[in-house]
Amino acid sequence: MSGGVALGLDGPAPTPRRVRTWASSGPTGRARRYGTQLFDVSARFARPVFWLALIAVILAPCVCFLVLAVSPRLFDQGSQWFTLTFLRQAFNGGTATALFDSLWVSVAAAVLGVAIGFPIAWLVARTTMPGRRAVRAAMWLVLLLPSWLPALGWVRLVEIDGVMYRMGLNWPWVTHLILGPFGVVLLLGLRSVPFAFLAVSAAFGGLGQEFEDAARVHGAGRARTVSMVARMLAPAIWSALAIGFAESVSDFGVASTLAYSAHFPLLTYQLYSAIGNFPPNFPGAAAMGWLLVASVAIPLALQARALKGRSYAMLSGRTRPATRNELRRLERFGALGGVGIFFLVALGVPALGAVSGSLLGDYGSSFHLTLVNYKAVFQSSDLLGPVERSLIYGVIAATVTIVGGLIAARMLTSSQSRRTTRALDFMLLAAVALPSVVFAAGYIFAYNLPFMSTIGINLYQTTTLLVIAYIASSLPTNARVLVGPVSQVQSSLHEAARAHGAGPVRAWAQGVLPALSRPLVMAWIITFCAVFLELPISELLYAPNSPPVSVAIQDNLGNYHFGVGVAQAVLSVVLALLAVGFVLGLYRLVAPRGWRRIGG
Repeated sequence: MSGGVALGLDGPAPTPRRVRTWASSGPTGRARRYGTQLFDVSARFARPVFWLALIAVILAPCVCFLVLAVSPRLFDQGSQWFTLTFLRQAFNGGTATALFDSLWVSVAAAVLGVAIGFPIAWLVARTTMPGRRAVRAAMWLVLLLPSWLPALGWVRLVEIDGVMYRMGLNWPWVTHLILGPFGVVLLLGLRSVPFAFLAVSAAFGGLGQEFEDAARVHGAGRARTVSMVARMLAPAIWSALAIGFAESVSDFGVASTLAYSAHFPLLTYQLYSAIGNFPPNFPGAAAMGWLLVASVAIPLALQARALKGRSYAMLSGRTRPATRNELRRLERFGALGGVGIFFLVALGVPALGAVSGSLLGDYGSSFHLTLVNYKAVFQSSDLLGPVERSLIYGVIAATVTIVGGLIAARMLTSSQSRRTTRALDFMLLAAVALPSVVFAAGYIFAYNLPFMSTIGINLYQTTTLLVIAYIASSLPTNARVLVGPVSQVQSSLHEAARAHGAGPVRAWAQGVLPALSRPLVMAWIITFCAVFLELPISELLYAPNSPPVSVAIQDNLGNYHFGVGVAQAVLSVVLALLAVGFVLGLYRLVAPRGWRRIGG
């Protein structure tokens, strides 16, 4: 302390470079200096290694698979070096029907998602409706659950010999309604609501009170005021529509469960069937992949055209924070009732179908509840093993992904090499928009090529390839999630720790990690839940005799072991929620209070 005071009185404060030089004197200082040099050399080589890994696990498999549609000879899958035959075939027969159904269902689902998500976002952001925090938490639950789980609950509830009929409710019209196009649109639309809610809620944060006050001053009622606000939030609404469409058209969970049970083919399941049939039709599947990728570009182009030439800048130095509208008692009950109906349909009804279906025997007509299905799961290693495997896969993939996502986010926010940053940003955005079934198909094709065996890479039909695919599919979304928090961390935090003699790793741990700890934990949880219950990649890439839990559930349902399959699903959801609670509780116990405050 006295040395610092003397330096401050005698002359200007030393620069960080001088401090590091003084800290480097002596044996300990020399060791630290050598460690710093080694760290700098490692960091210099880490960037090209990271790029090579991205190209190998994301870019190359998908590009090879899509090129296959126009050049099958290039990969020994046909005799043509260039052909449009498979693309033309994709517009005929059953594939054309599946494409048309996927497009109109996805449009309807996106519109339904915005129609429900916008009012809920307005109630949470602009009114005094009770339970606003609970609504946000429940929205995340709807978002984190894979689409095939609610679809499974609905199927088990309304199918013949399902829960509804065993309870004495002989309503065939409900069965035909849910197990049909209406049910597909309903489930995909409910799946789109959280995306619309999050997009619109973020936009409401930048909308000041002065616009609504101006509308009221000029005599606008509540309906006209909401209509004006909706036009001002057009970018967020168009983004919600684009996300809802992209998520719906690329969804595999509903396509392989409810839509398949309803004999309503969608394009993602057609692509899966083209690969799963014997012999597999890789060029035809690649052509369907082109259609899926192109369909995702449709809403993005419409969004750009709708917003072209218009300004939606609303934030200024005179922007006033918005005040919440006080709801009367009747309005409060109506708002709570409407939001409650949404969560009842999105979570409550499928949860009832799944839980009650797991407590029923596979066959019979009575509503006698039994634990025989859960006993079968716990007593058989073939049933409990997939749950344990998926837990391990989820932990490994989530841990590796947050490291890679943090590196990618740091590269995206770096001011160095803007051309490289733009290339990385484009690759990650394209990977986010790529349907999972196309991603998995690319892995099947690329890592099954004879060339891979020639160079000694034998990963096809191995658990290693499955975990790599999990990591590669989760990395783009994880990086986008972490870009915001990483961009807010100034380099001075790291430099200050280095100036006080800390090495590179310790400086990062003490200066940067506290600010990123909570976002990293949330990113880990999101990745874990997505991997633990992931279906399309698992279905196409799992190793023989080692199915993940989602594949095991589908196999049991396909073999008419409905009760056992649903019991596995319920147990998996409970374990996932317990794992999330454990991680959050561990963070609260281990992380210092300052970390939790800064990270929050």
